[in-house]
Amino acid sequence: MFAPIEPQVALLDCVVASRSFGWHFAATCTSLVVCCGAAPTVVDASPQSPAVVPAAPAEVTPVPAPDPALAMAQKLYEEGSHAYNLGDFAAAITKFQAAYDLTRATELLYNIAQAYTRRFEIDPEPEHLRIALVLFGTFIKLREANGQDPRDAAARLQAIDLRLARLEAERREQERVAAALRAAAIRDMSYRPGKLGVAGYLAVGGGLLAGSGLGAVGLVSAQRLDDQRIRESDLPLDAARRGAYQAQLDRAHALGYASIGVGAAFTVVGVVMVAVDAARGRRRGGRVSFGPRGLAVGF
Repeated sequence: MFAPIEPQVALLDCVVASRSFGWHFAATCTSLVVCCGAAPTVVDASPQSPAVVPAAPAEVTPVPAPDPALAMAQKLYEEGSHAYNLGDFAAAITKFQAAYDLTRATELLYNIAQAYTRRFEIDPEPEHLRIALVLFGTFIKLREANGQDPRDAAARLQAIDLRLARLEAERREQERVAAALRAAAIRDMSYRPGKLGVAGYLAVGGGLLAGSGLGAVGLVSAQRLDDQRIRESDLPLDAARRGAYQAQLDRAHALGYASIGVGAAFTVVGVVMVAVDAARGRRRGGRVSFGPRGLAVGF
């Protein structure tokens, strides 16, 4: 019905003609029998001879009209071939698929598969090759089941299979390189403290410890002294006693606030030291390069 595109081109008219050929042949044979098979008639031209009435013409069987589905499939096939030749492989796939839905012609599977293969050249999506691989495989099975030659479909299927294997290998290699680059970037961004950084961490720790610890001691002591003074407020206290309470309360507050201030200062200094050391470390950071053995990261 349809021939695979590229190797050769066949039209649906051949199929329609082959279907109607039998009726034309039968009609022709009938006419030949009527005209040639009967005995020749001798006509006497003399006036005395009676006129001879000619025999009635033989009845001819009418030729049936072409199948509308086949006509539509032929139109779709021609439109698909035109789109294929123009490089519009997506449209060619649509037309060939519609023609196949009408006729179930095995040759159209070849055409669809080849269109998917060529479409990959424009849109390099591996899924196009996977579909072509399945279609070529189906075409080969159907042709062999009918005792027909699968043409070059086997060679095309093998080429697509190898191409998909190469694409998969390239994809895995790209993923490996990307993972190595991400790991190298993480290592490059990681901070390895030097002497200044270690001192900065110690300053931060000491500042937090001194600020929170001693500050808490001073403030708690001040609160206790204040509570004790409130409890003794009902008792008669001389000026010396009240002055002693106030002096102790002032010292406790001073200790607490001073501890918090010193701790905050140490923390700020430590953070600055760590930041400076980290900046120096990034300037000394590693370099990512490709060598004969793959990805290399130097520090």
